[in-house]
Amino acid sequence: MILLENKISIFNKIVFLKKKEECDALIKEEEEKAEKAIAEKVESLKKDREEYIKRRVSLAEKSGYEKIAKANEEKRVLALQEDEKLLNRLLASLENKLKEFAKTDEYVKFETYNFKRALDEIDEDSIYLYIRNDENPNLVSALKKVAEEKNVKLIVDELYDYHIGGFIISDINRSYNIDLSLKNRVEDMRYEIGAMLHNKLREAGDKNE
Repeated sequence: MILLENKISIFNKIVFLKKKEECDALIKEEEEKAEKAIAEKVESLKKDREEYIKRRVSLAEKSGYEKIAKANEEKRVLALQEDEKLLNRLLASLENKLKEFAKTDEYVKFETYNFKRALDEIDEDSIYLYIRNDENPNLVSALKKVAEEKNVKLIVDELYDYHIGGFIISDINRSYNIDLSLKNRVEDMRYEIGAMLHNKLREAGDKNE
């Protein structure tokens, strides 16, 4: 017959083993949870790192594109500035040639014809005629003759040398101007000449690349 002490000892061992099994199971369960949590955290960190790298790469690319765009814009602005300088030199050269043209008989014929056409388009008894003080005397005489033939009274006023030559007509109330000065003709041609110059320069640039 098993002694009471042995029974107690056996019972205690059984309880201990059961508790040990429970503890071992609990430890294993917690270890598995911990390993899963660690694995998830590692995966999350990997994703965060990848996203961080992607963002940095994206920012670097964006910054690079912005720098390229800025450089291209600066290049375009400089090219336009150079085009404008060249255009101004070209127009200045044209103005000098017009000043020489204003000394010729062809100029007198040209402006007399323009004056006749202008008077045909208006219905005025009196007009202001703005013309340079040092204008070609032959042109002044020709314009006065045309006005007399058309029964139009001329009130002659000064056209500044800035206008190069030609003339400006205004009605007696000065409610409108017909600007047929040489300077105005040059300015009217500015856009057209500038566009042609720009296209030619770009074509030349494309061929050299």
